[in-house]
Amino acid sequence: MSKGGENERKVAKFLTKWLTGKQKKYMFWRQDASGGLATVHIENNHMSGDICSVHPDSEFFTNLFSIECKTGYPTISFLQHFTSVKFGIEEFWKQTCDDAKKAHKYPMLIYRKKNRKWIIGIDKYIQNELKRKLDNLNSIILCWNYDITDCILYDMKSFFENIKPDDIKAIKNENLLG
Repeated sequence: MSKGGENERKVAKFLTKWLTGKQKKYMFWRQDASGGLATVHIENNHMSGDICSVHPDSEFFTNLFSIECKTGYPTISFLQHFTSVKFGIEEFWKQTCDDAKKAHKYPMLIYRKKNRKWIIGIDKYIQNELKRKLDNLNSIILCWNYDITDCILYDMKSFFENIKPDDIKAIKNENLLG
């Protein structure tokens, strides 16, 4: 079993519990084509990201977000952001944004370094839409000097303790227009 696949299943279970308050019946699961060839075809742009809805009650979430899950990468350091060394989170965020753009969704990055807490990255539009609920949470904003949207990082557990499904349902998907 791959680390990536195992992480994606953990995220799907976490999101299911967030949505329903229960461990099962699963609402989300690992995208069958995650990382697969089928996702590169334009007619399959709905297959973006690593997590998909497996129940109609969870579609609102995956219709809004393209969710990329990453785990491991022990050499990644936030200090790399200030060097010329390739910065792992930047590469992850760029991939997440590219996939989301193709699918007309918003990017959501879920990352966990070994033996660390899970973090969630969202873009500025989503942060602004959820601002009232996120104001009391610590965040890190990563900015780049080229055409990539800022990434606002939060502790994932705290994020989902403050954000409820109705908060997400209230967000309008302006990306559907473009």
